[in-house]
Amino acid sequence: MTTSRRRFIHQSASTLALAPIVPVGWLAGRGGRDSRQDWVARARAEIPAATGSRYFQTGGIGPSPNAVIEHIQERLAFQNQGPADPRYATDMARIEPDLRARLARVFGAAPEEVALTHSTSEGISIVAWSLNWNPGDEVVVSNVEHPANVIPWYVLRDRFGIVIREIDLGTGTGLIDQVSGQLSDRTRMVSISHVSRNNGRALRAGESAELGSLLRARGVRYHLDGAQGPGCVATDFRALGADCYSTCGHKWLLGPKGTGALFVRRELLDDVRLSWAGSHSHETMDYDGAYALLPSAARYEFGTRALADFAGFARAVEWMEETGLGRIHRRIQSLLDHAIEAVDGTNRLGVSSPRARPDRSGVFVLQLPEGCDATELYNDLREDDGILASPVREPRDFRLSIHFFNTRSEIDAAVDAIAARCG
Repeated sequence: MTTSRRRFIHQSASTLALAPIVPVGWLAGRGGRDSRQDWVARARAEIPAATGSRYFQTGGIGPSPNAVIEHIQERLAFQNQGPADPRYATDMARIEPDLRARLARVFGAAPEEVALTHSTSEGISIVAWSLNWNPGDEVVVSNVEHPANVIPWYVLRDRFGIVIREIDLGTGTGLIDQVSGQLSDRTRMVSISHVSRNNGRALRAGESAELGSLLRARGVRYHLDGAQGPGCVATDFRALGADCYSTCGHKWLLGPKGTGALFVRRELLDDVRLSWAGSHSHETMDYDGAYALLPSAARYEFGTRALADFAGFARAVEWMEETGLGRIHRRIQSLLDHAIEAVDGTNRLGVSSPRARPDRSGVFVLQLPEGCDATELYNDLREDDGILASPVREPRDFRLSIHFFNTRSEIDAAVDAIAARCG
């Protein structure tokens, strides 16, 4: 183990040992202290990864607070006392409807518009396969998508002969102009990111809503990949104007892996048709061929479910609410101000992400100088400095996912280490 690595682990352990472990909501309403960022220190103490490393990988996998993991464990132990016993099963059965209602309230939807999935990818595939595609039909995607919003379209292209059109959602391009330039009478769907994992660009709600109106007038389905949205930027399903919105629990919401949600506009439920179904998708059925689907987005769910994980998802959203989503978003933006200033001060690194507040997110992407290999940098930072960050699509781009629990000193350390290694 290198000297720098030993020193980092020792310092992290000392920080964790000294941090007061107090419920994050304790400071609410206690005059003045919140302004000194005590709430951040207390939240960090509840997230082991936040003090166990310099954690800038929330855009990949977010670290969960202890309260989330403990709640999952408690629910698993409770369920295991009698999984088929109504004394336990009845209580566990409330987890999913309660979670749908919470997600709807927090993210601007009705409970009947929320389906519980296991990932953003699952939601994207549900939407992608909901149309009866014909050869020559077109889908519009962007050049800053995650593979989860690319591979399904490749598969549909190879299976049904659809055509994939690509727009440029680089920093400074116009959303409406870009999409309008690719629309034709064969366009069936537009599927793009609410927040890009490759450059951090966040769609403005008003502009997205304008695009949604334009597409609905043309009979084109509008889907947003929201993996990097909730918890990172303010997210309101209705305000964004999308027909469908796929997201997950395990990134910025700090929930468990294997949890997600798909939002579908209530009036489109019968048009966003099922390609996968099973037990629990239906309201009624018989064995002579008759059935009726559930009248809500829960129709997209089926089979035996990991209820304790969904309970953990609900606890994560509750924990974020207790912490305060508004001040979380404000702190992320403040940290971004600092990150931009730190990068600008190096004279070696650039900023690939948008600089303007309406367009930027906690997904902060630096541009490396020529000759600096992003993958080698990722490995060196992880092994020698305890800094967890990520390469992205462009070879000279490098991502720091900056969440509210990160600190200015951590950002400085990361930027300094990157500049030194790319010097």
